Amino acid sequence: MDDPRLRISSCGALLWHAGQLVWHDTLTHRRFAIGEGADIVLRCFIAWQPLSLLREHARDDDHFQSLVAIAERMRAANILITWESERHRVEDVNEAAWHPWGRLVALFHGETRNLRDQTFITAEGDQERLRERLDLRPPPPASREFPTTRRVPLAATDAPPLSRAGFLDVLSHRRSTRKFSGDPVSFEKISALLRWGGGITELDEPTQTAFKTSASGGGRHPTEIYVHAHRVTGLESGMYHLNTRHHELELIGPPRDPDTLVRLLGDQGWVAESGCLVFFTSVLARSMWKYSTPRTYRMLHLDVGHLSQTFYLLAAALGLGMTFTAAIRDEKLEEFLGIDSAHELVMGCSVIGMPTDTSAIGHGE
Repeated sequence: MDDPRLRISSCGALLWHAGQLVWHDTLTHRRFAIGEGADIVLRCFIAWQPLSLLREHARDDDHFQSLVAIAERMRAANILITWESERHRVEDVNEAAWHPWGRLVALFHGETRNLRDQTFITAEGDQERLRERLDLRPPPPASREFPTTRRVPLAATDAPPLSRAGFLDVLSHRRSTRKFSGDPVSFEKISALLRWGGGITELDEPTQTAFKTSASGGGRHPTEIYVHAHRVTGLESGMYHLNTRHHELELIGPPRDPDTLVRLLGDQGWVAESGCLVFFTSVLARSMWKYSTPRTYRMLHLDVGHLSQTFYLLAAALGLGMTFTAAIRDEKLEEFLGIDSAHELVMGCSVIGMPTDTSAIGHGE
């Protein structure tokens, strides 16, 4: 009998789904149901072992042949890989490349790759799909709205208080600022930042397709915006939600002390001298309504990146200092915002304040 050395693939995951174990091969995007008797085989090949090892776990010759047959099916499906095979080479390269970040990150990336035979929908097909979705269920609203007794309309900003107006001037002064003077920021400037950075400028009501000053995959704009104001003149301190449809702030929680904010944002002490924090989250249902492919998860991050850069440019134009950070204790922020992490994801935070004359500017950031 051929006696190859085998090991469980490192580019897959075993998940429980619909009453059975299913192997997800993240390199080929294939799924395989794991049947009875497979658990013995899998335990045998946690590390490299010869196929003949199965004899030690078999009750008799018939059971041994049954286990070998299971192993061979798993081998054909690349659930088990063969020593020095092409799949072994590919997995070793993959594992070495992703090792510092861990296997789960690599599995996520593999699961959201588009393979060479990926089919894409046409513009006409996309419109037809939208019509079908509308017949089946309405889309989630483009902006959340909180029940609250305290709503604050954003200040009128038809002529925002710009410190810089030329595009290249604004672009060249876009920097990450981590030294703030501790002086308050004006509600007028924060209103301009939020209105032009996060507000909806146009909305298709039936599909809840929104348009803003930043790009978003499919016009879904899954990013929600929350503001913690602690040094904003003309605005009561507290945690607010930005209603992007009505251009107003909804008070949803009390203010937190500086030590709590520093702790929340990765123990970064410079946060304490800021004027406000703008938190970004992603509402899964908003994008899932239109897109079922896991590739869409990547778009959530790209959307926040687009939005963050728009905030950066607006901050530069308004003479504000800003740094985007992803160093957040997600669980704590979820508690502060009252969000369910299964449906709304913590993505990042823009720390905003008045820069000092000798601001520590992050060159190239």
